[in-house]
Amino acid sequence: GGQFKREVTVDGQSHLLLIREEAGAPDAQFASWADAVIFVFSLESESSFEEVTRLHALLSDLRGAGDVALALVGTQGEPGTRGDPVGVGAARGTPGSPPDSPDKISSSSPRVVEDARARALCGDMRRCLYYETCATYGLNVDR
Repeated sequence: GGQFKREVTVDGQSHLLLIREEAGAPDAQFASWADAVIFVFSLESESSFEEVTRLHALLSDLRGAGDVALALVGTQGEPGTRGDPVGVGAARGTPGSPPDSPDKISSSSPRVVEDARARALCGDMRRCLYYETCATYGLNVDR
């Protein structure tokens, strides 16, 4: 994983985000450090969607689900190859924009996770915002 800094303005107030990109399950240190978590999954990968559910459950076991602001991001193609594990990012401060990723949904790589299922999971997570991204069309992607 990587570590990044980014300054953002929310409601006219400047915030410095300290962002950590994580691979794998959250641990106690990660859970205690994060003010917000962004779960990223591929819209064409059922396994990545299921992994988000598992990772959220682990995070909830380490820290109360209502204590962390969450964002769930469905990408049209995730970094790497189809079916790779989900990405998990954590931020101190306010959640930032989802990462840029290539648009891969097509007849040869169809959408597997429907909008209603992703929104239902986001509702179950509480304090969660849901976004879909498409780098090709610039949908919810900060360029």
